Amino acid sequence: MSNLIPSLENFTRCHDVNEPISNFESPRGQAGVSILWPRQWSSKIKKLEVGNEQIIAFTIATEPMLCIINAYMPTINTNSETQYSECLDIIFDIIEKYQSKYVIILAGDLNGTLLQTRTNKHDSLLREFVQEVSLFRPDIGNQPTFFHHAHHGSSQIDYILSNRNNLSKKYCILDKSYVNTSAHCAVILQTNFSIPLLVHNTSQKKITKMKVLWEKRDEMSCFIRIFKHWKLISK
Repeated sequence: MSNLIPSLENFTRCHDVNEPISNFESPRGQAGVSILWPRQWSSKIKKLEVGNEQIIAFTIATEPMLCIINAYMPTINTNSETQYSECLDIIFDIIEKYQSKYVIILAGDLNGTLLQTRTNKHDSLLREFVQEVSLFRPDIGNQPTFFHHAHHGSSQIDYILSNRNNLSKKYCILDKSYVNTSAHCAVILQTNFSIPLLVHNTSQKKITKMKVLWEKRDEMSCFIRIFKHWKLISK
């Protein structure tokens, strides 16, 4: 990730971080997660050791303090309910530990919908979890965030949730674009507070201090110059 976007710092974990897998052999729904931020924020950010290959989290020392969790939840398939529940348990433990001092933000492909129009095993688990830990999202209607590659339909499974219901200044799902080759649409949350960037002021003129090296002076040359200058003044 650092090679792809060198101007940003990142916190990344992949499914094959311990045992690398070729991109051609990577199983569906088992890629990775990454959070990126401007380098100027790095002194305020602490990566957390919690999570797994599909869940990462870090804190930001701001006012209010933030704990951001990024999750790529398991894809629905045969017997995926157990794995999905295990990931929810990990997220629950993170929220339980940090919610007293931090504003919690959970973002990512949750592979489950909060809409009542669909009810599979992941959807039910996700809705129960969000209600249990009191996570909120702005009302964005039924706009989908995922379009199946084989045109088998669409769904709303990508979210940015928070335990603070007044956190959002703007929340939107971008329309599908030809430049976006992913099956997912980007989801954007603009919060009602900001993190100031530490910018160095380069507009100030530099003042150079000169120091006379008396031990390296040429006494005769100095004497001649002073004498000539004195003669000009005396005229």
